[in-house]
Amino acid sequence: AALAGCNFYVVTVPTPIDDSKRPVLTPLELASETLGAIIKRGDVIVYESTVYPGATEEFCVPILETGSGLKMNEDFFVGYSPERINPGDKEHRLPTILKVTSGSTPEAA
Repeated sequence: AALAGCNFYVVTVPTPIDDSKRPVLTPLELASETLGAIIKRGDVIVYESTVYPGATEEFCVPILETGSGLKMNEDFFVGYSPERINPGDKEHRLPTILKVTSGSTPEAA
């Protein structure tokens, strides 16, 4: 209910690896399912979780589209901005780290 009034979402869930060093995408899947159930036309979803190249488009977007019945770049927009903060690093702090962003359209970026 708290998310229902939002139109911009930032997903920052953990993406651990398993014993075989493969990414465990369950937290990302659950977050995408949650958002897919509530997003509406014009909303923007930005993923910050550390994932392999293509994961946003190949894994997350289909979940969002299925859950919402909406289409990316027609009804909602997606961006990716990789996590850049290294916890415990006292030299490279938030004010000095260059933030990289990308989007499904130039406007979303």
